[in-house]
Amino acid sequence: MESPQEEEEDDAQVVCRSEMKRIHLVTLRSLVRSTCRTRTEMRSLSLYDERMASINVKLVPIGTAFGWQNYGGDHSINIPRISLAKLGDWWRGTYTSLADVLRHEYGHAFADTHRRLVRSAEFRTVFGASHEDESGFEYDPDFHVSEYAATNASEDFAEVFMLYLKHGASAPYAHQSKAKKAKWRFVANLSNHLRSTRR
Repeated sequence: MESPQEEEEDDAQVVCRSEMKRIHLVTLRSLVRSTCRTRTEMRSLSLYDERMASINVKLVPIGTAFGWQNYGGDHSINIPRISLAKLGDWWRGTYTSLADVLRHEYGHAFADTHRRLVRSAEFRTVFGASHEDESGFEYDPDFHVSEYAATNASEDFAEVFMLYLKHGASAPYAHQSKAKKAKWRFVANLSNHLRSTRR
């Protein structure tokens, strides 16, 4: 017969196992499905070319971030099976989809493989700094599409790229400020540029 303390420990283990099931571990199957979905979105919006097709997406065992792109290296996108960021989501009761993570990382990959297009005066004007500038901003809901976008100009671009793909190039009502519309137009112009170079 178990003591009351042993029964409490058993109950705690059952609760813990139940809670752990809610943490979404990334599987190879879910990664392939989300990668195909994201690439289809990029193709339909003319943001996918041979450079983007060359980006490998890798499932890695563990990481601190939701994902990361090897900027300046092999350009690959790495998605951890389990990440500290995902655990943070679970702890806060929030959720970040794998598709959104991939859309964001493909934004970094686009900037990495199309540097000439993002190293421009227009980018600096629209995003408030050069793409390479690591300076952070104070979050401004009229200027940034998310709090994370205030990290620096490259994260701002990746967040706008993510939302552009997610919403099929139609800016959601929450992102109708003048500054956000300018960022949306910047991504639309990238799409137009790629479309015109294919002709």
